[in-house]
Amino acid sequence: MKKFLLSLLVGVIIGGIICYIFMDYESANYVVQYFDEKDKVVKEWDFMYITQAGFIILAITLLFYFSWGVMEKRMDKDRKM
Repeated sequence: MKKFLLSLLVGVIIGGIICYIFMDYESANYVVQYFDEKDKVVKEWDFMYITQAGFIILAITLLFYFSWGVMEKRMDKDRKM
């Protein structure tokens, strides 16, 4: 459980940093102009950005989790020798 939670935390932190630096977030806001001079700002979520960021975070989490597993096996193997 500790390995999973730590892997998830590392994935969120490193994946979040990578997404913030390398992905270009485009605001999905637009303005609707009415005839009586009242403007209304419509805000939407950018689902493409959220999906891609989620995949990056998931990939980094899995990479860290499996790398940790390989390192544990190697360390156990070295200790037995």
